[in-house]
Amino acid sequence: MVIRKSRLRWFGHVERKDDNDWVKRCIKWEVEGIRQRGRPKKTWWDYVKNDMESLGLSQKYAQSRNKWRRRIMGQVANRGSPGKMAIKTVCVCVCLLER
Repeated sequence: MVIRKSRLRWFGHVERKDDNDWVKRCIKWEVEGIRQRGRPKKTWWDYVKNDMESLGLSQKYAQSRNKWRRRIMGQVANRGSPGKMAIKTVCVCVCLLER
């Protein structure tokens, strides 16, 4: 979980950079050449996409630093927004009320 948060924090930082910044251009840069046989290795970008999908995040959310940080740290910025963190919080409350 710590690695996921760090990776998403870095992604948010890079996403807010200027489009001409070399770091931002490197995110989706594809290496030319012949790939070896077998399954392709997962790239950093593949992991980021997977992390965003599992937390219900979108790339557009990264433009707002405060919202992005709250969402990746487990706090829901908007009560009506989808995401696993919001669902877990609701489930805990329901279980406590039934007792």
